[in-house]
Amino acid sequence: MKNVLLLLPCLFLAQQAVAIEAQDQENYKLEYTKQLKPLVMKQLSSQRPDMSGKAVQAEADAYVVKMAGCQLEGLSNFPEQYRELAILPVAGGAAVDATTQALNAQLKQDIEAGKISEAAVTNMIQNAQQSVQMCMNG
Repeated sequence: MKNVLLLLPCLFLAQQAVAIEAQDQENYKLEYTKQLKPLVMKQLSSQRPDMSGKAVQAEADAYVVKMAGCQLEGLSNFPEQYRELAILPVAGGAAVDATTQALNAQLKQDIEAGKISEAAVTNMIQNAQQSVQMCMNG
């Protein structure tokens, strides 16, 4: 019984870690959609001038929400340290493009330091891109 009681704090902490991760993912999706929606609306408006403003907004909303979820799915192919570098800053409100540039810089630095091979990075990125593509088409 005493051993079971000793495990309770560990279980609680594990639940907290999962909850924080879920919250970070939700924050990532919110920030991602907020940042990309204006770009998507602009592109839709120029490609389909016959659409009403409400229709453009509705289509843009649906697209960026799906894209945010697909991006998270794609990032699940990354090792944890790179996944965190891609998700946590955006979840905290950082710009998606700046976060991507910082991640790319870290990957380049890690390749040069021999921490990861260029082939592994290429494979990781290709798998993520393929995952995003499949998700968006599904």
